[in-house]
Amino acid sequence: MEIEVKNLTKRYGDKVALDNISFSHKGKGVIGYLGPNGAGKTTTFKILAGLLKPTAGSVSVNGFDVRKDLKNVLLSIGAIIESPEPDKFQTIREALSMSAEFNGLSKEDIDRQINRYGKLLELPPLNSRIGRLSKGQRQRVSLVAALIPEPSILLLDEPTSGLDPAERMKFKKLILSLKKERLILISSHVIQEIKEVCDEIIFINNGKIIKQDTVKNLQKKYKDLERAYMKIVGS
Repeated sequence: MEIEVKNLTKRYGDKVALDNISFSHKGKGVIGYLGPNGAGKTTTFKILAGLLKPTAGSVSVNGFDVRKDLKNVLLSIGAIIESPEPDKFQTIREALSMSAEFNGLSKEDIDRQINRYGKLLELPPLNSRIGRLSKGQRQRVSLVAALIPEPSILLLDEPTSGLDPAERMKFKKLILSLKKERLILISSHVIQEIKEVCDEIIFINNGKIIKQDTVKNLQKKYKDLERAYMKIVGS
């Protein structure tokens, strides 16, 4: 399980979304990718998932170059980026089955994984229509869809957006379980929601990586992560 980003730049005309950033991580655990809205978090995730092409630099996932070997990259990752919304007219089972079929799973594997992760994330009845679910429930459906192929790496872009406090607690419990065998990169601008699950933090602002360090080191130096965020990123 490995992500390596080298000298990554992304421009939209004159606007620089990512400015020559580099970071890497090898092994399981949770990395918090923290910064204010517009810092470049979602752009980074889209490039990692092959949804955007970088202007310059390179990205590899589990040793596969995103530009040259996207197929193997996509087999390695599950992603929730910009709160994807399944078709509101589909049932939960239909939406999850369609997503899993794109990954080449057999019907038996699909049914087994839907039942497994559906229970784990406490999804509503599988015959429920997507359009009748709450935002938090739809978010959990998207997370199940990302987990069904058993990816070794998860990219979760603002995954707690729209979740109520009880759902955030379920999310925290799930991440603590998943991190034992996966590498998880979580973006957020609210450190309080994810600080208890992270092993390492990458701070980004204005398209630049400001600092990368372990949670242990950051807490030792700044006493708590909220203070670290304010000192490193600013208000």
